[in-house]
Amino acid sequence: MKNKLTLGRTFWVLLIASFTTGMGNGSVFGAAVMCAVGRGPYESWGGWGSESYDPSTFSGFVDWMMFVFGLAFAIITGLAMGKHGELEARGDNTGW
Repeated sequence: MKNKLTLGRTFWVLLIASFTTGMGNGSVFGAAVMCAVGRGPYESWGGWGSESYDPSTFSGFVDWMMFVFGLAFAIITGLAMGKHGELEARGDNTGW
């Protein structure tokens, strides 16, 4: 058989479901780190314009963690789906 779990078929699952799940994990991680170490003065919280993506501000750090975790989770999910598709195509049900 042929691997039916190609990137073309799993793209939207990886982009929407996996990436947003990873972003949710990243926001929790970013907020937990900032709660543990402190976020600095309120004037530099980074909520306006390009400051939202400055990793030295609270908002920027959380935003970057969301992007990093989202990308990492999408890559891990894509690799797992590809491996699962290979196993399904071979008819192998013994596992990894």
